[in-house]
Amino acid sequence: MKKIYPLLFLLLSCSVFGQSSHSAAREWNEILLTGIRGDFARPTVHARNLFHSSIILYDAWALFDDTSQTVFLGKEYQDYFCDFEGLEFSGDAEEARSAVMSYGMYRLLLHRFADSPGFMELRSAAEGYMVELGLDLNFTSTDYREGSAAALGNYLAEQIIAFGLADGSNEDVSYNNVFYFPVNDPLILESSQTVNEMNDPNRWQPLAFDVFVDQSGNVLPNNIPDFLSPEWGVVKPFALKETDLEILNNGFDSYIYRDPGAPPSIQNSTANGIEDPYKWNFAMVAAWSAHLDPNDPTEIDISPGSIGNVSPENYPDSFEEYQNFYRFAEGGDIGQGHDLNPVTNAPYAPQMVKRSDYARVLAEFWPMGRIPKRLRATGLRS
Repeated sequence: MKKIYPLLFLLLSCSVFGQSSHSAAREWNEILLTGIRGDFARPTVHARNLFHSSIILYDAWALFDDTSQTVFLGKEYQDYFCDFEGLEFSGDAEEARSAVMSYGMYRLLLHRFADSPGFMELRSAAEGYMVELGLDLNFTSTDYREGSAAALGNYLAEQIIAFGLADGSNEDVSYNNVFYFPVNDPLILESSQTVNEMNDPNRWQPLAFDVFVDQSGNVLPNNIPDFLSPEWGVVKPFALKETDLEILNNGFDSYIYRDPGAPPSIQNSTANGIEDPYKWNFAMVAAWSAHLDPNDPTEIDISPGSIGNVSPENYPDSFEEYQNFYRFAEGGDIGQGHDLNPVTNAPYAPQMVKRSDYARVLAEFWPMGRIPKRLRATGLRS
């Protein structure tokens, strides 16, 4: 019998440690990220998914907290009223909170990612977690008046979905643009084209690929990617203020928050070479792209002692200030870092890395909005 004990302990350990040790909110955030990674690369759409998911998770938490108020349930939120008659509840609050979160997130994610190329992976993860919690996948009632936390979760998802269908995102037409059309014809990448062949070189031009693979690795049926969400200024925001809103007309009303003004124009420039603002901006992209070369042996210190700590009053406003703010050839900006670690009151230890490694991680993280799977697998972090 003694020989069986280690195996029995191992099986019991696997059973215990294989179960989730995180909160329901954390688990559903991870499942949502699984859906985002498997979906088309559309950051605006997924920022909205994250926002609406956070409403479900927060309201489910606040509902069972004596000192907190819901944001959406029973409130008028962004011109949408979510009716709520209260929950006559008795029992374990944490279990009920988990049920509201889980049914709410389960229904919302299955709805939002129904047409995603990674839907099956998302559904498998979502259903697996529901089963782990012992929740009935087939329970669809939204009548929470009898005290059902599960029904309240379904109801909350139903209301968030209805709110989303009226928030200006064009979700009902797959988030397609309704008013915006490019002023320039697509640039066929296999052929050459001059600026004179464009209707307006200062406006966006679509690119025509033979085959287009998006940042998530999905091959798209349309080889000419659309302009992503140019009409989304009308989408209900969660942090932007109406006082920061300006409505411009570009053939349709364009809602712009905190308008930074127009970028440098190629037609309005009279300077030559690198002193031309338009050319300077594009030339710096080329210069910094060279930093991605893995054969470049240059090392930099990426510790807080060497990067950042730029006072807001030193942020650039004019073209001349931008030229002085960014280091065109070396990369980075004027930030000198922090002298001391505020916790240890000691200087930061240098963290010397290859500039090319650091630049590639930043470049990958910036367009993807997250650390890609292949970088997570290697343990590489920015």
